[in-house]
Amino acid sequence: MSKAVEVMLAGIKLNIHTDDDPEHVKRAAAMVQKQFNELKSSGTIIDTSKIMALIALNLADELLNLKASNPVAMASVISSLDQAIAQAEGLANVSLR
Repeated sequence: MSKAVEVMLAGIKLNIHTDDDPEHVKRAAAMVQKQFNELKSSGTIIDTSKIMALIALNLADELLNLKASNPVAMASVISSLDQAIAQAEGLANVSLR
């Protein structure tokens, strides 16, 4: 049964509907937020959508590297990537002004 999980990403409140454990979704959001904060604090990128695109690219790269080295652990990374993509799609539909 799908549950709504509220998370904050890039200052935006998102309600994620998922069959996953809510704590898993919150951990995925925390991972994305941590990467967002690191990229934002670097000062080289200020556009939120570009930061989220880089995070998605980093997660995809991590997924590909994990797939090559450890196919068994890949399911966890796929789940995190799916959550990050869903959250990025939510951000893409929100005005940042």
